[in-house]
Amino acid sequence: MRYRIFLDTNILISGIFFEGNESKILDMPEVDLITCEDVVYELKSVTKKKLKYLDQRNLEIALIEVDRALSDIEILPKEKYLDKSSEAQGLIAHKKDIPILAAALYANADYLLTGDSHFFTDKVKSKLKVRKAGEFLDEIEKS
Repeated sequence: MRYRIFLDTNILISGIFFEGNESKILDMPEVDLITCEDVVYELKSVTKKKLKYLDQRNLEIALIEVDRALSDIEILPKEKYLDKSSEAQGLIAHKKDIPILAAALYANADYLLTGDSHFFTDKVKSKLKVRKAGEFLDEIEKS
């Protein structure tokens, strides 16, 4: 079975820069990976901020690695999911996460993968299967 998986920023950071469940998911051929412009912006900002101690050349290499990873992921343009913002606002209290939830709703994803606790509410889970990377892998392994 194919799964449409929406990836939040922290899943992408872990998957790109570290070995583990998140990197396994990025390499899975049986999933369609989706994210959005807001996540990409946050991903690049966090990468620059966290890796600011690197010299310019190594920072450029890290950003190239981000772009390479994103080349296999469908990136939703912001104008596509703006209409879902009011629905998302009614589901999540954390303002920064509204556009990300709106994009996941628009994408009609089978799963929203995140490590962000703001998404693990009953309201959000009534609309989407929200999972951490390990939970997702365990769940699909059983099916």
